[in-house]
Amino acid sequence: MIHRLGRLEIGETSVAIIVTAEHRRAAFEACQYALTASNDCSGLKKEFFADGAVCQKGKGRRAS
Repeated sequence: MIHRLGRLEIGETSVAIIVTAEHRRAAFEACQYALTASNDCSGLKKEFFADGAVCQKGKGRRAS
């Protein structure tokens, strides 16, 4: 898993996950787990705006 840090423009790739598994279901479950784990890390979802910044918490909910 590669998670880019720093300033990203809208539409740029921020996460790349490469998984190998004997079956597709296991590979998709591994990807889902990796994305869920990255959402739980507080510093990975900080968004900057002209009037300040917010940290994304969980599934798209904003908190100051």
